Amino acid sequence: MQRILDQIWALLTEGAHAGAERSPFTMVQIATLGLDGAPRVRTVVLRQVNRDQRTVTFHTDVRSEKVAELKKDPRIAMVACDLDAGLQIRLEGIARIVDRGERRDAVWNASRPRTLILYRAPLPPGTSIEAPSDAHVPPESDDVERNAGIENFCLVDIEVSKIDYLDLSPSGHVRVRFIRDADSWRGVWIAP
Repeated sequence: MQRILDQIWALLTEGAHAGAERSPFTMVQIATLGLDGAPRVRTVVLRQVNRDQRTVTFHTDVRSEKVAELKKDPRIAMVACDLDAGLQIRLEGIARIVDRGERRDAVWNASRPRTLILYRAPLPPGTSIEAPSDAHVPPESDDVERNAGIENFCLVDIEVSKIDYLDLSPSGHVRVRFIRDADSWRGVWIAP
Protein backbone atom coordinates (compact mmCIF):
# COMPACT_ATOMS: atom_id res chain seq x y z
CA MET A 1 0.00 0.00 0.00
CA GLN A 2 2.87 2.38 0.67
CA ARG A 3 3.88 2.13 -3.00
CA ILE A 4 0.35 3.15 -4.03
CA LEU A 5 0.31 6.07 -1.59
CA ASP A 6 3.68 7.22 -2.96
CA GLN A 7 2.32 6.91 -6.52
CA ILE A 8 -0.76 8.99 -5.66
CA TRP A 9 1.28 11.88 -4.30
CA ALA A 10 3.74 11.63 -7.21
CA LEU A 11 0.91 11.78 -9.79
CA LEU A 12 -0.69 14.76 -8.06
CA THR A 13 2.67 16.54 -7.83
CA GLU A 14 3.29 15.86 -11.52
CA GLY A 15 -0.13 17.33 -12.29
CA ALA A 16 0.60 20.50 -10.35
CA HIS A 17 3.98 20.95 -12.03
CA ALA A 18 3.01 20.09 -15.57
CA GLY A 19 4.76 22.09 -18.23
CA ALA A 20 3.70 22.62 -21.82
CA GLU A 21 2.33 19.08 -21.96
CA ARG A 22 -0.29 18.75 -19.24
CA SER A 23 -0.56 15.72 -17.04
CA PRO A 24 -3.94 13.96 -16.80
CA PHE A 25 -3.81 15.15 -13.17
CA THR A 26 -3.52 18.88 -13.98
CA MET A 27 -7.19 19.59 -14.70
CA VAL A 28 -9.22 18.14 -11.84
CA GLN A 29 -12.84 18.30 -10.80
CA ILE A 30 -13.91 19.60 -7.41
CA ALA A 31 -17.27 19.20 -5.73
CA THR A 32 -18.76 21.56 -3.18
CA LEU A 33 -22.16 22.07 -1.62
CA GLY A 34 -23.98 24.94 -3.30
CA LEU A 35 -25.43 27.73 -1.25
CA ASP A 36 -28.81 26.06 -1.79
CA GLY A 37 -27.46 22.70 -0.52
CA ALA A 38 -27.29 21.09 -3.98
CA PRO A 39 -24.01 19.57 -5.21
CA ARG A 40 -21.81 21.68 -7.49
CA VAL A 41 -18.94 20.32 -9.62
CA ARG A 42 -16.41 22.27 -11.67
CA THR A 43 -12.96 21.88 -13.16
CA VAL A 44 -9.95 23.66 -11.69
CA VAL A 45 -6.21 23.59 -12.37
CA LEU A 46 -4.14 21.86 -9.72
CA ARG A 47 -1.38 24.34 -8.85
CA GLN A 48 0.47 23.04 -5.77
CA VAL A 49 0.85 19.80 -3.84
CA ASN A 50 2.47 19.49 -0.43
CA ARG A 51 2.61 15.89 0.75
CA ASP A 52 4.11 16.78 4.15
CA GLN A 53 1.22 19.12 4.89
CA ARG A 54 -1.17 16.80 2.97
CA THR A 55 -2.53 19.69 0.93
CA VAL A 56 -3.39 20.29 -2.68
CA THR A 57 -4.01 23.81 -3.94
CA PHE A 58 -5.76 25.59 -6.78
CA HIS A 59 -6.39 29.27 -7.26
CA THR A 60 -9.60 31.02 -8.15
CA ASP A 61 -11.46 34.32 -8.13
CA VAL A 62 -12.47 35.28 -4.61
CA ARG A 63 -15.76 36.56 -6.08
CA SER A 64 -16.71 33.10 -7.41
CA GLU A 65 -19.59 31.04 -6.09
CA LYS A 66 -17.22 28.25 -5.07
CA VAL A 67 -15.50 30.57 -2.59
CA ALA A 68 -18.86 31.57 -1.06
CA GLU A 69 -19.82 27.89 -0.89
CA LEU A 70 -16.56 26.91 0.81
CA LYS A 71 -16.87 29.75 3.31
CA LYS A 72 -20.30 28.40 4.25
CA ASP A 73 -19.23 24.72 4.29
CA PRO A 74 -15.51 24.02 3.81
CA ARG A 75 -15.97 20.34 2.95
CA ILE A 76 -14.70 19.58 -0.54
CA ALA A 77 -14.09 16.58 -2.77
CA MET A 78 -11.78 16.30 -5.76
CA VAL A 79 -11.42 13.73 -8.50
CA ALA A 80 -8.64 13.34 -11.03
CA CYS A 81 -8.25 10.59 -13.57
CA ASP A 82 -6.01 9.28 -16.29
CA LEU A 83 -8.43 7.59 -18.67
CA ASP A 84 -5.65 6.04 -20.77
CA ALA A 85 -4.03 4.39 -17.74
CA GLY A 86 -7.35 3.56 -16.07
CA LEU A 87 -6.44 5.43 -12.88
CA GLN A 88 -8.74 7.50 -10.70
CA ILE A 89 -7.78 9.42 -7.56
CA ARG A 90 -10.45 10.91 -5.32
CA LEU A 91 -9.67 13.19 -2.39
CA GLU A 92 -11.83 14.53 0.41
CA GLY A 93 -10.91 17.25 2.84
CA ILE A 94 -11.44 20.69 4.24
CA ALA A 95 -10.81 23.81 2.17
CA ARG A 96 -9.10 26.93 3.45
CA ILE A 97 -9.27 30.19 1.52
CA VAL A 98 -5.98 32.12 1.37
CA ASP A 99 -6.96 35.58 0.14
CA ARG A 100 -4.10 37.66 1.54
CA GLY A 101 -0.58 37.36 2.82
CA GLU A 102 2.91 36.55 1.62
CA ARG A 103 2.12 33.10 0.24
CA ARG A 104 -0.79 34.34 -1.86
CA ASP A 105 1.35 37.23 -3.11
CA ALA A 106 4.25 34.89 -3.97
CA VAL A 107 1.96 32.66 -6.05
CA TRP A 108 0.56 35.75 -7.80
CA ASN A 109 4.06 36.99 -8.60
CA ALA A 110 5.12 33.58 -9.94
CA SER A 111 2.06 33.23 -12.19
CA ARG A 112 2.00 33.94 -15.91
CA PRO A 113 0.43 37.25 -16.97
CA ARG A 114 -2.08 35.46 -19.21
CA THR A 115 -3.34 33.55 -16.15
CA LEU A 116 -3.62 36.68 -14.04
CA ILE A 117 -5.63 38.61 -16.63
CA LEU A 118 -8.67 36.59 -15.53
CA TYR A 119 -8.64 38.33 -12.16
CA ARG A 120 -8.89 41.75 -13.80
CA ALA A 121 -12.34 40.91 -15.16
CA PRO A 122 -14.84 43.59 -14.20
CA LEU A 123 -17.57 41.11 -13.33
CA PRO A 124 -17.56 38.19 -10.90
CA PRO A 125 -17.54 34.73 -12.49
CA GLY A 126 -21.07 33.50 -13.15
CA THR A 127 -22.56 36.96 -13.74
CA SER A 128 -25.25 37.05 -16.45
CA ILE A 129 -24.18 39.11 -19.48
CA GLU A 130 -25.72 40.13 -22.80
CA ALA A 131 -22.76 38.99 -24.93
CA PRO A 132 -19.41 37.24 -24.32
CA SER A 133 -17.56 40.48 -25.06
CA ASP A 134 -19.20 42.08 -22.00
CA ALA A 135 -16.92 40.02 -19.78
CA HIS A 136 -13.70 40.39 -21.74
CA VAL A 137 -10.73 41.97 -20.11
CA PRO A 138 -8.84 44.47 -22.24
CA PRO A 139 -5.64 42.99 -23.67
CA GLU A 140 -2.43 43.43 -21.72
CA SER A 141 -0.67 46.70 -22.23
CA ASP A 142 2.63 47.98 -20.93
CA ASP A 143 0.95 50.38 -18.55
CA VAL A 144 -1.11 47.76 -16.66
CA GLU A 145 -0.09 47.59 -13.04
CA ARG A 146 1.39 44.14 -12.24
CA ASN A 147 -0.90 43.75 -9.23
CA ALA A 148 -4.09 44.87 -10.97
CA GLY A 149 -6.70 42.27 -10.00
CA ILE A 150 -4.81 40.79 -7.04
CA GLU A 151 -7.72 41.68 -4.76
CA ASN A 152 -9.79 39.07 -6.68
CA PHE A 153 -7.12 36.35 -6.47
CA CYS A 154 -7.08 33.64 -3.83
CA LEU A 155 -5.65 30.22 -3.20
CA VAL A 156 -7.77 27.31 -2.04
CA ASP A 157 -5.84 24.79 0.03
CA ILE A 158 -7.47 21.43 0.54
CA GLU A 159 -6.28 19.62 3.66
CA VAL A 160 -6.73 16.03 2.56
CA SER A 161 -8.26 13.58 5.05
CA LYS A 162 -9.33 10.75 2.71
CA ILE A 163 -7.92 9.35 -0.52
CA ASP A 164 -9.59 6.75 -2.72
CA TYR A 165 -7.41 5.18 -5.43
CA LEU A 166 -8.83 3.05 -8.23
CA ASP A 167 -6.72 1.25 -10.83
CA LEU A 168 -8.75 -0.30 -13.65
CA SER A 169 -5.78 -1.46 -15.70
CA PRO A 170 -6.13 -4.73 -17.66
CA SER A 171 -3.73 -6.52 -15.28
CA GLY A 172 -6.34 -6.47 -12.53
CA HIS A 173 -8.48 -3.92 -10.79
CA VAL A 174 -7.22 -2.53 -7.48
CA ARG A 175 -8.88 -0.12 -5.10
CA VAL A 176 -7.62 1.19 -1.80
CA ARG A 177 -8.89 3.86 0.56
CA PHE A 178 -6.53 5.84 2.76
CA ILE A 179 -7.78 7.67 5.83
CA ARG A 180 -5.65 10.08 7.81
CA ASP A 181 -5.25 8.97 11.45
CA ALA A 182 -3.42 11.46 13.72
CA ASP A 183 0.02 11.51 12.05
CA SER A 184 -0.20 8.76 9.43
CA TRP A 185 -2.27 7.29 6.63
CA ARG A 186 -4.17 4.05 7.24
CA GLY A 187 -4.94 2.08 4.07
CA VAL A 188 -7.76 -0.42 3.54
CA TRP A 189 -8.24 -2.58 0.45
CA ILE A 190 -11.78 -2.31 -0.90
CA ALA A 191 -13.69 -3.91 -3.75
CA PRO A 192 -13.37 -1.93 -7.02
